[in-house]
Amino acid sequence: MKSLYKKTVLDNGIRVVSEKISSVRSISIGIWVDVGSRDEAQEESGISHFLEHMVFKGTKKRTAKEIAQALESVGGILNAFTAREQTCYYAHILDEHLPIAVDVLSDILKNSLLDSQDLEKEKKVIVEEIKDIEDNPGDLIHDIYAGALWPDHPLGRPVIGSLETVSSLNRNNLTNFMQKNYNSKKVVVAASGNVKHEELVKLIEKKLQFNSKDGYPNQSSAPPVKSNIKIVNRETAQTHICLGVTSFPYKHPNRQILFVLNTILGGGMSSRLFQSVRENSGLAYSIYSFVDFFEDSGTFGVYLGTNSQQVLNALNLVLKEISKIKKEKLTSPELYFAKSQIKGNLVIGMESTSNRMNRLARNELFLNEYLPIEKTIAEIEKVKEKQIHDITNELFSPDRLCLALIGPNHSEIAKNLDWGILN
Repeated sequence: MKSLYKKTVLDNGIRVVSEKISSVRSISIGIWVDVGSRDEAQEESGISHFLEHMVFKGTKKRTAKEIAQALESVGGILNAFTAREQTCYYAHILDEHLPIAVDVLSDILKNSLLDSQDLEKEKKVIVEEIKDIEDNPGDLIHDIYAGALWPDHPLGRPVIGSLETVSSLNRNNLTNFMQKNYNSKKVVVAASGNVKHEELVKLIEKKLQFNSKDGYPNQSSAPPVKSNIKIVNRETAQTHICLGVTSFPYKHPNRQILFVLNTILGGGMSSRLFQSVRENSGLAYSIYSFVDFFEDSGTFGVYLGTNSQQVLNALNLVLKEISKIKKEKLTSPELYFAKSQIKGNLVIGMESTSNRMNRLARNELFLNEYLPIEKTIAEIEKVKEKQIHDITNELFSPDRLCLALIGPNHSEIAKNLDWGILN
């Protein structure tokens, strides 16, 4: 799909970026606020996520039901999510209903009541959400892993917060946090689809006004890099494991190399980990590798769920596959297939206006520029076998590895694991 990119910086500091795609009838629009869980004080952990919930509970001119009906009555979708570094409020609508989407999104961000009674009710909802995560070790392990990777740092805390911190939050906390962080300087409006950029700019200028474009800087510095082990002994049917390292930030020039490494190691059914640990050894049903990037840090990790009696065998197999990439040359077909897989996934993903909108916003927030997919593909094509070999050796050493594990009776696992495989 052909697209036309445009960017406007409003007088109040809000950045508006859009991609026009004339071949579709819909628009995905997101209002991104450059604040997330890493910007929270420890005693207010979870407040970004709590605030994201609360803005949907009513404004000066709409009830919670009217907020939902405004978009649903015209076939649209309204939602939001909170991450470690951003909060996004988004809608997916027909092109003719863009004014409704902008009006509703602006309303919830500017005119939310943050009613104390609603807050106490929503607090109960979030407490149940926390308990739901704690009851699901496949989800919880990723929070445990972040805590092992970045202990005593905001990136290592769960986005949703804890039972203790969420229960202690009140209206003043939320109001102060919103006034401090929801300002023009931290806002990016991104839209993709059959959108007219000039119309979008006029709507945002009219509807989305903040008191100040000067915001507080993000609070935390880059986390240190070190090895760590975090084990939660719990009676579970499977043992859930994350093993990984701190890697590179979003802006790092080697980011695309990590994508290729990720695809080769655990990026699908044909990947090395899937074939070795699941297909050949039968030690896991779910196993994959993953990458995540932040402003000044990142991670490369592996997840697997395995029989609690086979944890050592499964983990040693994972270490052996990483060691092979460190010590042996990749075959040309393997490198070619990995690049082709990434390129195919990218192009298919660009058929979604939602994916395009997310990509637009993230590149603006992290890079302050537009990154055409053609440039990304060209960077993927340039990745060499030696670069993958060198980065694997740089990242995966025993003194950098972090291990997180949830399962029964694994207190001695670290002593018995063959870390020397990676040397």
